[in-house]
Amino acid sequence: MNFFQYQETAKRNTLWLLVMFAMGVASIILVIDMLVLVGVGVAESEGKPRDWNQVVLHNLPLLAGVSAFVGLLVGGASLFRLAELGSGGGASVAEMLGGRVIPPETIDPTEKKILNIVEEMAIASGVPVPRVYLLEEEGINAFAAGWSPSDAVIGITRGCVEALNRDELQGVVAHEFSHILHGDMRLNIRLMGLLFGIFFLSVIGETLLRSMAYSSSSDNKKNDGKAVVFFIGLLLFILGWLGYFFGRLIQAAISRQREFLADASAVQFTRNPQGIGNALRKIAGWDTGSRLKAPHAAEASHLFFGNAISGIFALFATHPPLQERIQRIEGSSFVAPENPEVATATETVNPMAAGFAPTKVSGLSGTVQYSPAASQQLPDDLSAFAREPAGASALLLGMLLSTDPMNRKKQLNQLLGRLDPVINRELLKVEGKIATLARQAKIPLLSLAVPSLKMLSKQQSASVLALSRNLIQEDGQVDFFEFCVWRIARMGLEAQRPPRPIGAAFGVAVGGLFAAFAELSSNPEVSYLAAIKASQLPKCPPTLAGAKVNYQQLDRMMDALAGCDPVLRERIFQGLLASAQQDGRITIAEADLLRATCMSLQIPLPPLS
Repeated sequence: MNFFQYQETAKRNTLWLLVMFAMGVASIILVIDMLVLVGVGVAESEGKPRDWNQVVLHNLPLLAGVSAFVGLLVGGASLFRLAELGSGGGASVAEMLGGRVIPPETIDPTEKKILNIVEEMAIASGVPVPRVYLLEEEGINAFAAGWSPSDAVIGITRGCVEALNRDELQGVVAHEFSHILHGDMRLNIRLMGLLFGIFFLSVIGETLLRSMAYSSSSDNKKNDGKAVVFFIGLLLFILGWLGYFFGRLIQAAISRQREFLADASAVQFTRNPQGIGNALRKIAGWDTGSRLKAPHAAEASHLFFGNAISGIFALFATHPPLQERIQRIEGSSFVAPENPEVATATETVNPMAAGFAPTKVSGLSGTVQYSPAASQQLPDDLSAFAREPAGASALLLGMLLSTDPMNRKKQLNQLLGRLDPVINRELLKVEGKIATLARQAKIPLLSLAVPSLKMLSKQQSASVLALSRNLIQEDGQVDFFEFCVWRIARMGLEAQRPPRPIGAAFGVAVGGLFAAFAELSSNPEVSYLAAIKASQLPKCPPTLAGAKVNYQQLDRMMDALAGCDPVLRERIFQGLLASAQQDGRITIAEADLLRATCMSLQIPLPPLS
């Protein structure tokens, strides 16, 4: 099974999740209706035998009203939580759990080590570099959250950083990247929202019980009313918890097997089974294990690397036993260390120099041959600019400045009058360095800057994006490099937008994308036909001439193609690779467009070498 098939499986799991949620809610409604019916029947009987068929028929409007009320209550609470989580992507989940974002420009050695490892694993897995959050928790744990790879975040606890050495921490982070790669995050966030809807009944019940506990009255009628409210509160509280336990069973059933997959993927990303294996051993020997104290830990427990909860909640563990996970990873017996080693290493690694072999889990095409080699190191000083928001903005704008000295000076003067003063200062520092930067390093450097661009305010993001558009459109034409920069800039500066269905225009959009790649080839017509043959997609224009589009049209087409089913995106990707590799190598231009396209379509990019 490859990346695209896992995405399709995650989509099917979402449908099953909705079915199971509907069954759980229906069960709760049925129990409530039965209890209401019994209560009404007993109250109306006055000690006489009753015909329960008549009771049911007579109270159908009441039962329908109760059912609708409970359904709307649960559904509304779920939609509210999903909207709350969806507004900020993975960042909303991280902040709900008490996480603090680690700024890319941090000078703290421990935080720099975390960011370096995350960047390495992003390259190994082929997904964009996510933002990283630090949770001030003693337990050894981590999580990945988000709606898609472009808005994903990685969360790491303080205990995880202090207890694990570099190899072990790398294994944990690689495990979380597997969840990003295989589409688990979207399913996990939806599961959080649906569980909250079921659990919301117990929240209302608890509120009613508390209100009764703090009220007093000597009026018999009021006391009768209090008794009714108390009964309703107790009923909702019990049913809410029963529904929540039902939801936890769903949660555990969905997540356990995916944890085994993520463990296996971590080994393939790092090529080091001892790293993640020893991390699991240290959880067993750590005082607090992987437990968390955050109020929402139970609600989000299926997101984490290890079991985040204990006590009665642990009966519904979302993770397999540590011993079984270790045995599957290493095929060895379980040994818990008595004194877990505390990691102190703070070494740094340039992400472009990380020598990771391509993973087989993604099911892509292995290492893509690229000339010249893409594994050269990025200059450290420019990498530092990419790791903070103002510097990342300066890198983006600097890459779009004209190569003509006179025009470049004119553009720079115009920018300096319209930019935030902090970005102004960074642009003056970096624009000369960008002018001399090797061509093949520019797009990888900009890709590294995406997490920093996401940290700009809405106003700053809109301003930088508008200025980027103006620089691109200034000469009245768009070349492939400017298009690549624009697509990556949008990934960092625009809010995540749900893709629109493409419908009948699918073939035209795919043909336009294939044509853009073919135009960069030494033999465009052959390259285009190679893409059509490899993709086996219907309704694509049969010739290159009939498929050509301008970059403005291609920009809209990429937006639409990002919403395609995973199976279709797999075929598109195979077509792109066939087009780019038909002459036996991938040029700088093809590599840049491939990187921008993969980021836009949420496709892991195989390592280029």
